[in-house]
Amino acid sequence: MFIVYSPEGQSFIGASQAIPPLKVDPLKRSNPVEDDVRDGFSFNEDLLSKKKENTASSAAVQAYKSTQKNPMRRVVAKVSEIMSSPVKTISRDSSLEEAWHLMQSEQIKHLPVMYLESLIGICSQRDLLTRVIVGKEGELEGAKRETVADIMQTHVVTTVAETDIRNVANVLTQYDIGALVIMNNFQQPIGIVTRGDIIKRLGNEPPLELYV
Repeated sequence: MFIVYSPEGQSFIGASQAIPPLKVDPLKRSNPVEDDVRDGFSFNEDLLSKKKENTASSAAVQAYKSTQKNPMRRVVAKVSEIMSSPVKTISRDSSLEEAWHLMQSEQIKHLPVMYLESLIGICSQRDLLTRVIVGKEGELEGAKRETVADIMQTHVVTTVAETDIRNVANVLTQYDIGALVIMNNFQQPIGIVTRGDIIKRLGNEPPLELYV
């Protein structure tokens, strides 16, 4: 079961196949590099291909083989097994600077937004990066005088801890969202699961065919 939360409350309860289209801001794509600029660089294609093959591919194969030999390997079925808990949240009235520092200190990229103990939105690092100035070392150099409520996504897809991990992966992919909030029976957030969590567990605990 999945639930969509918005500032007005629960707007949808049901299966993943019936979730309505979400009003999510489209991704801003980078402009392509012009030909005259690209021509100023030289690349050894053979060297690059060999390097990729010898590093990323071989590392992935070795990681897969090592986990296959692990006698403690088990199947992951429920999202409660991979979610991050307890989940860090932030108030809708918090500044963008507060949100940025919280993400950096906790090393996270998504913050459920709360108001009067109710979930009303979610703020991502991607949302923040359109409103802040970050230095080369990752330090915050400036931020617009706005609150989290001004930039958060107001529709949040949530689910319960017993949900099958494959259904969660399907929703994250189908609706192009980076994280999904896990709720308890009292409609309070108890965890969060991201695309990275699923990919990490997928790599650590194959077989891969279980997630097809």
